[in-house]
Amino acid sequence: MPLSTKAMSSKPQATASSPRMPLQWLRTQAGFALSMVLMVCILLFSLLFSVSIGVAGGNIHVLADAIFRPAHLTDLGRIMLVMRMPRALAACFTGAAFALSGGVMQGVTRNPLADSGLLGINAGAGFFVALTAVLFPSLPSIGMMLSAFMGAALAVLLVYGLGTGKHKTGAVQLILAGSAVSALLTALSQGVSLTFGLSKSLSFWTAGSLSGITWQSLVLTIPWIFGAGFVSLLLSGRLSILALGEESAAGLGINIRAVRLLSTIVVLILAGASVSLVGGISFLGLIVPHIVRFLTGEDYRRLLPGSALLGAILLVLADAAARTVHAPFDTPVGALVSAIGVPVFLALTYRKKGAIL
Repeated sequence: MPLSTKAMSSKPQATASSPRMPLQWLRTQAGFALSMVLMVCILLFSLLFSVSIGVAGGNIHVLADAIFRPAHLTDLGRIMLVMRMPRALAACFTGAAFALSGGVMQGVTRNPLADSGLLGINAGAGFFVALTAVLFPSLPSIGMMLSAFMGAALAVLLVYGLGTGKHKTGAVQLILAGSAVSALLTALSQGVSLTFGLSKSLSFWTAGSLSGITWQSLVLTIPWIFGAGFVSLLLSGRLSILALGEESAAGLGINIRAVRLLSTIVVLILAGASVSLVGGISFLGLIVPHIVRFLTGEDYRRLLPGSALLGAILLVLADAAARTVHAPFDTPVGALVSAIGVPVFLALTYRKKGAIL
């Protein structure tokens, strides 16, 4: 009788654990490597798909002919190379940067609801864009990008200065300082835009848009994103140790203050350069690390590269949808990402019955 009871009790356990077997295999070294290769292939396909679709038409054969035979460039080929390809590459790099910055912020603050906006980057960039539009209305787009980045840098300096205690920089202090600085700069930018009638012109930038991206703006921002992304991957091991708790990390020889400072600089460069290029895109840095964490686990050495690839894929596909959902008009991609991100985030938050992430 005891044997039959044990056999009966073991059967439902095997049935209950079977749905988790694919997820457990995905967290092995072979499963993670295969998932990275698969996401790289999906990203390349997404880039080709984004460049090949549009109001003017196009396909992969026209794109290949435009790349390998530039002397015989047609009007459609010129549209694909000059307008669509910079936009698709901008979506790829900024999507990866937003997701990486969100993952780093969640590791530094140990707050699952953190992203780059917690440092006031979006609010600071928006405030300086509003000021620049008032003081220098004829400034070219490159100057506006530099202004947005300077605003993001000022916001991060304010947040880090206010969140730095006498002896250490606490996660709670950073969160509170970021919320206060973001609220202040958002109110100031709204006041400037309402006073000088800039609300309509700034709303498209605030919502996030990839229209008007040029090769010149890409050359200016992509090296910074690539360099900061590489440093964030180098920090991934320390972030995994920091996730164990400050006391445990300090006991293992981690300089918590130095890790937080370097991580803040990395987030500033990643998110600041991205916001200056495409505007404020919410939820991407928030939901992507959670999706990757659910699939690969808590190890930041896997979470950060996975977040970069998935963030790039999502923004490239979202931009392709933004160009076609209301063609020939351009839908702000930030609004589309937010519309998708809210239900996804709620589903992730309550993926277990009543359990918060």
